[in-house]
Amino acid sequence: MQAYLAEKYMSGPKADAILSRTAPKKKKKRKAETQAKSMFVDEDAGWGDERREEEDEMEDAVVAKDRSFKKRRVVPAEEDSGWATVREGVKEETPPIPMDEQPLVVDEPSQPFVGGLLTGDQLRKALPKPVVKAEPLSREEEEAAQETVYRDASGRKIDTKAARAEAARKKREREEKEAQKMEWGKGLVQKEEAAKLKKQLEKNKTLPFARTADDQELNEEQKAKDRWNDPAAAFLTKKTAKGPRKPQYTGPPPPPNRFGIKPGYRWDGVDRGNGFEKKFFQRQNERKRTTAAGYEWSVDDM
Repeated sequence: MQAYLAEKYMSGPKADAILSRTAPKKKKKRKAETQAKSMFVDEDAGWGDERREEEDEMEDAVVAKDRSFKKRRVVPAEEDSGWATVREGVKEETPPIPMDEQPLVVDEPSQPFVGGLLTGDQLRKALPKPVVKAEPLSREEEEAAQETVYRDASGRKIDTKAARAEAARKKREREEKEAQKMEWGKGLVQKEEAAKLKKQLEKNKTLPFARTADDQELNEEQKAKDRWNDPAAAFLTKKTAKGPRKPQYTGPPPPPNRFGIKPGYRWDGVDRGNGFEKKFFQRQNERKRTTAAGYEWSVDDM
């Protein structure tokens, strides 16, 4: 095949060398093969030599036919590609590497690394230390970097100053409500006593510093007091009632109870029960109302 290509499509010293090296060997080999085959061909068969002769004739005919072809001209690869250049490609410049992605240049250690069991100081001395050049930050940048950023569940930033002001406002409102609740929880008697005390303090501003036994107002005030355990109250009191009497409650009317017991004279007017007495009387009233309605319905004309 190489000799055929050199003969038909190649020229020059290389083709001559290939033809001179391969042409005689092929002829000798064919003759040798023909002689070897002829030695073992069965004479009775009669088709061995004839077949070989037909093959030789076909090869001669093909070679004779191919001799009429012209040698092909060797065309360079860029001319034989069949593509036409429309526009030259634009070479894009590679962007520079950012500062934070550039490789770090470290100094080579003066001593080679030694393996084995080392202490922490020895290992820090043996390992290379990276050289990082950091630009100095301004005061505003340092404060912004050190400030803690708070975020809610959705990821939005929280203004800490506004949050503190809102928390202080809620705390103040809660304290005011608790103070009002404590004021409402006080009894009527305590309020009256506080009002009397305030009035007495205003009056004491005009009184002299010392009050002696000759003070008429003080003596009348002491005599007007009713003491239930005073043995001389029966003949020194100016009241028509005979004998000492226990103090009784004189405030607003208290809620009723099953036994008709009045509250003590120290009661402050706040009902601290569990509400059973109120439910008891409501149940009695409902029973009476139901009985009356049933009677009216029974006597009504059907």
